[in-house]
Amino acid sequence: MSFFEPTSSERRGILVLGVMLLLALGIALLVHRGDDGEKSLESQKEKKTASSYITKTTEPETFDFDPNEADSTTLLRLGFAPFQVRGIYKYRSMGGRYHEVADVSRIPGMTNEMWERLSPHVRIAHRYQYVEPVPRQRAERAKVDIYDELAQNRDTVRYPVKLTGHQTVALNEADTSALKRIPGIGSYYARQIVRYREALGGFVDIAQLQEIEGMPEGVEQWLTLDNAGSVRRLDVNHATKNQLVRHPYLRVYRARAIWDHLHNVGPFHSIEELRSLPDFTEADIRRLTPYLIFE
Repeated sequence: MSFFEPTSSERRGILVLGVMLLLALGIALLVHRGDDGEKSLESQKEKKTASSYITKTTEPETFDFDPNEADSTTLLRLGFAPFQVRGIYKYRSMGGRYHEVADVSRIPGMTNEMWERLSPHVRIAHRYQYVEPVPRQRAERAKVDIYDELAQNRDTVRYPVKLTGHQTVALNEADTSALKRIPGIGSYYARQIVRYREALGGFVDIAQLQEIEGMPEGVEQWLTLDNAGSVRRLDVNHATKNQLVRHPYLRVYRARAIWDHLHNVGPFHSIEELRSLPDFTEADIRRLTPYLIFE
């Protein structure tokens, strides 16, 4: 052994000391990084908090615009929110158009303040506006359609000439072509009138037209009812169940009550006997009287 060679115990001591120094250095580094991380997180939180409270200071502008043509930049300048701009673009992409100033008020998110500011500046281009009703000339005692003079060149099958003045149509005799001449009546309601007339057996009162859903008001003035007494009557005692059900004034429940009475009690002798059946009111009896017979 040389003079400077450490002993085994000294070597162990040096090793232990070295390990302790490494541990101390590692702990110091971890503490330093932890402090830096906490400071970084705190800094990020402060930045995020600060940014979340940033408000838009630019005031919305006010100027004339057409909602059918304005681009996103224009809409944002006017004060529309991004979600409103997206909604306007989506509506226009689906073929939607703003036909009048009031249509703009239905944009989702529209507030009273925004509407009061923008409504005087909405400008709808002529091509987006609805067509104005064709002006009509009025004679002293008749309504004259300005297109009647073109009737000789008109396809009267597709575009029938409408009634004017004191002209009328017989409600229980007119076919769909004749009914379509009534102002306000087109192909759909002409078919509905004929179908309801067949289901009833004929009309006994012009007011029955209003029992057809959506029937335009005022059409009665163009109709006459000369043969109300010749309606088709339903023989209650010999009718099938389907015939009873199909009548507009009977339908399922009243038809079932009649059917049960016929099979459990026997035939009816007059309409008065219907009063004792369920689901028959005085109004039902009055409406059914012209349409039922008991033989």
